[in-house]
Parts: sequence; C-alpha cells; structure tokens
Amino acid sequence: MNASKGHEIDAQRLREFSTFANFSDSDLQRLLRAAHRNTRSSPWPLILEQTPSDACFILLSGEAGVYVGRTQVATVGPGEVIGESALRQGQLRNATVTTTGPAEILRIDKAELTRLLDEIPALREAVDATAERHSPESDTAGPS
Repeated sequence: MNASKGHEIDAQRLREFSTFANFSDSDLQRLLRAAHRNTRSSPWPLILEQTPSDACFILLSGEAGVYVGRTQVATVGPGEVIGESALRQGQLRNATVTTTGPAEILRIDKAELTRLLDEIPALREAVDATAERHSPESDTAGPS
C-alpha cells in the first residue's frame, strides 16, 4: 500500500475518535505526514518513566497500560494521545506506558509536534485537553 492510501485509511480511523473530530482533512493529512507509523504484535514500551521526552504517540488500535513505578494507574485506548504533557513542558516522563498486546501507533517527534502545534489549532486544542486529563494533579495513584 502506498503512503497516500495509508494516510487516507488512517485519517478515516482518526475521524472516528472524538479527539480528532474538529480536524479538517488537511489537518489530518499534515499530522499523518509528520508521524511515523508502527504496528506491534506484542506488548511494547512506548514511554519509560523518568526518561527525557522525545516524542508523543497516538494509539490507532490496541490498549496501553500506564504505570507509576510498578503500579498500574490507568489504561488508555484507541484515539488517545500519549506523552504530550512532559514533551511540551520539557520534563522527564512521569509514568511508563506499555502496549498490552497488538497495537498500531503513530509516533510524532518533538520537533514535528512543535511545528504542528503552531500550524494546526485543532491539534493544540486536542493536546491541551489531553494534557489536562493526564496531569499528575488529577492522578489518583497510591504509593508505588
């Protein structure tokens, strides 16, 4: 499958998620051109706690567990933006995020995300909303 056809399919999939409902077709195409797509057949660590932020991720399919220490504090699913908060704030990651099984993932590197946030207002709104939901103050995790 060529990249253009793959982007069309992924754009249709993203449209199914409320996070991307306000994106124009052009916005989705810019996002997909900037992203690196990965397909994994088994669990795979996306983010490691206390490491520098270099990218954020969007789950196209599958689920991921969110861990602080060894305690699972959340599960995220398709359409979720992951790792955006620490990336934008230039902080170390505050959790480990690992897919729980087969998953399709979009990875957006830091430089690309910075550029896209300036170019796509709907992405800025989506990332701001996601960062608010993922903020440590809203976590209910117990001690690790």
